Amino acid sequence: MPEPVQYITLTVPDGEIIGYAWADATQIGLVDRPASSSSAYKAGIAWFSRMQDARQRGLTPAGVIALFSHEPGAGPVTEAPDLETIKELARVVTPADDQRLLDQLVPRGHPAWRELAEAFDALTDADREVEWSGGRPQPDGSHHVPYPVYSKPLERAVRALTEVGAVTPEHRWMDNRLPDVPADGGLMDPADAVRAATAVVRGERFSEGRIARAAKDGLLDAVAASLRAWSATPAAAPAPSTASTAVPVTTGPAPSAASAPTLCRYCGGSPAVDVAFRAHLGLLVFLRFRRMDGPVCRMCGLGLHRGFTTYTLCWGWWSPLSLVLFGPLTLVRNVLAARKVERLADPGPGIAGRRFDPGLPLHRRPLAYVALVPVAWVLCLIAAVVCGGG
Repeated sequence: MPEPVQYITLTVPDGEIIGYAWADATQIGLVDRPASSSSAYKAGIAWFSRMQDARQRGLTPAGVIALFSHEPGAGPVTEAPDLETIKELARVVTPADDQRLLDQLVPRGHPAWRELAEAFDALTDADREVEWSGGRPQPDGSHHVPYPVYSKPLERAVRALTEVGAVTPEHRWMDNRLPDVPADGGLMDPADAVRAATAVVRGERFSEGRIARAAKDGLLDAVAASLRAWSATPAAAPAPSTASTAVPVTTGPAPSAASAPTLCRYCGGSPAVDVAFRAHLGLLVFLRFRRMDGPVCRMCGLGLHRGFTTYTLCWGWWSPLSLVLFGPLTLVRNVLAARKVERLADPGPGIAGRRFDPGLPLHRRPLAYVALVPVAWVLCLIAAVVCGGG
């Protein structure tokens, strides 16, 4: 029986939907939209890589989704009946997807449209016939792979499709099925004509003979006729963007992003506050800085404060700059952040992973008292100067 899954909708800054990151009880995944742009597809890869890193750090699948739902470009956590529902949602093609492909075409009235018309009007049935060469054994025993030999007029027609912009990297043809030839001999949707032109011409590089099949079954002629009809119509006023018209499927009301509680990025508990804790190491000329950002709950925040502050008290004094600047500055920043954390109530159950253990207070950690060594040295130095001056 299919299990319910949680998912979040991922978008790029202009509102185009990248896809849907999902999680069940044991795993996470990303269902990208085959109709999305190439830039959205690359953004989806970056999103999922970060989610995998979070999962490897020990966060639960639900915790990963909850954590990333608070980032810009991500929607609230929503529930779907099963994974197939999300895949069906990802197959939605919006008007904005179609318009993005049409925007790749050269403007109406461009000379490339006249060349397209002349190239296809000049094609004869003989030009559409394709001969195959190669495939015969050679004297040395090797075999040449068969390859199609296209006529010059057919090559011209294919080149004209490229010149009008109908062959575009904005259509990920390998992730989409090839549009069919209209059964009634009518025109194709112009965006589908771009999709078909891209799949045929670019697919020839990977599967020789795709142009031959398209010339034989009429797909190539349908593409050209549809694009020529589009170029002959007056340009319509730009329609409002509908990049985000794919409506999430949910089993209940989706939580509002504005009212969603702030969750700890380490354990997923709430309440949490957005602060940062720092640590510093200074050894003569070798300096090292470390920082871990929130949001953090009270328990995780105290754990970071005590651990980072103890480290700084032990190792943050052994260079001139560390002694007079970086060490004290790090401690002051940690104290200010810790005050915000201490005002929080104890967090509820964590959903994202293991919660940091605050451990012993600072005054019960022996390494924290290493800081007394440089303090005593400075006091002795001051005393020596005062006594020597007297």
